[in-house]
Amino acid sequence: MLLLPGLGDALATSPILRGLHRESWTIDAMTMHEPVSEYARALGAVRDIYELPLRPRIADVARATLRVRRNRYDLCVVPFPATRWQYMAIARGAGARRLASHAYGGLVDAVARTGRATIVPLRGGHRLAENLRLARALGAASAPDDVSYWLPDAWRSPRIPGLLGVHPGSMAYKGNESKRWPYDRFVALVRAQAQRGRQVRFFIGPHEDREAASAEKDFRGAAGISIIREPIARAARALAQCEVFIGNDAGFSHLASGLGVKTLALFGMTSEVRGLPIGPAIGYRPSPCPACHDEGSKGFECVLNLEYRCILRDVDYDEVLGKIEDLFGTDGVAQHVTLEGPFRLYGKAYS
Repeated sequence: MLLLPGLGDALATSPILRGLHRESWTIDAMTMHEPVSEYARALGAVRDIYELPLRPRIADVARATLRVRRNRYDLCVVPFPATRWQYMAIARGAGARRLASHAYGGLVDAVARTGRATIVPLRGGHRLAENLRLARALGAASAPDDVSYWLPDAWRSPRIPGLLGVHPGSMAYKGNESKRWPYDRFVALVRAQAQRGRQVRFFIGPHEDREAASAEKDFRGAAGISIIREPIARAARALAQCEVFIGNDAGFSHLASGLGVKTLALFGMTSEVRGLPIGPAIGYRPSPCPACHDEGSKGFECVLNLEYRCILRDVDYDEVLGKIEDLFGTDGVAQHVTLEGPFRLYGKAYS
């Protein structure tokens, strides 16, 4: 059994999912987000999916844990990031013969080591690289350097030249909204691109009711602009047709790049090294203020109390427009994925 959080994090577990599938494991998954459940189903590698609410109560966790415990698993895998002890408690409660996770320290490690466990040290770099190391420790890595997302073939579509995809949101959970570039700048960008004669698809995620209502007003009657608010499989096929995509550090950016779309992902307080979308993507983080998100924190907060200037002020509108033009003018994006490097956890910097 695997525990899978948000869509971007679920895609980062690809080395584990792909490796276990190739080793003929029977895989169940526990998810907390409907798009992740849809993703797991579409892969065709997951047998059963057990869903928790995004903000589960103790009773929800207890019921889900009792349900999966009946399956008597051989292995429970907790992919990165799973820095809160509650994740590990659920994994231990599943009653698997063996648990596999990363070494986070503190109470998380204490819970993990209460039984037979494979514990892999964190070494920084891309979050997918952390999960690749966990797959190797399990003997399930499909390739020594398998740095790619595993996506359902049914989600792919032929590319439409000149089509731009835009997503202004992110998951609304634990302060993830603070990662977003201002909505009005996305609107201005879409209008500017439409005036150039480009077709634009404006994607709305499941946590973006306010943006959906605004978009209906902002783009009503606008030629060349379509609003896409669909279940993830339909959204993915519409996304795969885009030539270029722009979004925040969020699941849609990872999905677009994984589908081969030239992607510009905007970063503020999170690290473009840790969370760069895998594929033909650029992680744009121009702020002189260092990425301060601590992976062990319970939410997102501006550590220096600068009112999130890293995303709200330092990401310049004209610079973003220029980068979009550059992507339309190039055949591909050369990408280097960092496999090890500095990171922050529980208030401490590691290198």
